[in-house]
Amino acid sequence: MTEIWKDVEGFDGDYQVSNLGRVRSSKFNKTKILKLQGGDNHYCKVGLYKGGRIKLHNTHRLLAKAFLPDWDESLEVDHINGKKKETHVENLRMVTHVENNRSFKTKAKGCTSRFRGVSWYKRGRKWVAFIVVGGECKYLGRFDEEEEAARAYNKAAINEGFNPEALNGI
Repeated sequence: MTEIWKDVEGFDGDYQVSNLGRVRSSKFNKTKILKLQGGDNHYCKVGLYKGGRIKLHNTHRLLAKAFLPDWDESLEVDHINGKKKETHVENLRMVTHVENNRSFKTKAKGCTSRFRGVSWYKRGRKWVAFIVVGGECKYLGRFDEEEEAARAYNKAAINEGFNPEALNGI
């Protein structure tokens, strides 16, 4: 894929963002690719100078503003595959807050299951399925098989209008 660069709005041509999610500076007559910041579970950020001060900006928002035709400040930028570090333009879309919460979610670290919305209930020796909707955790039941619990999660996710990529692959 060919890398395309566009100016970052509001920085008088000092910074550019690419469709591949990289940011470069052209300050002081030197072009330099900037190092992105952010831990494993955090969005990539980059520090941009303006008026003698530095401010961290979410790379995915800079990229969306420059490349997505439906950019809207009031909407959220969704990473389609759920991976916050993958900030190329094909992995981003504009969504409402509700839609973003119904999109792909990576499993939390330390989960006992290989599926989203499923965990092992040690005391009851069963798999438990649950789904979070509107900040509320809904219990879906106990199951003998892990895959059965994952199917219950998928059914609830479909009923709640979650995006297809939010479903477990079973």
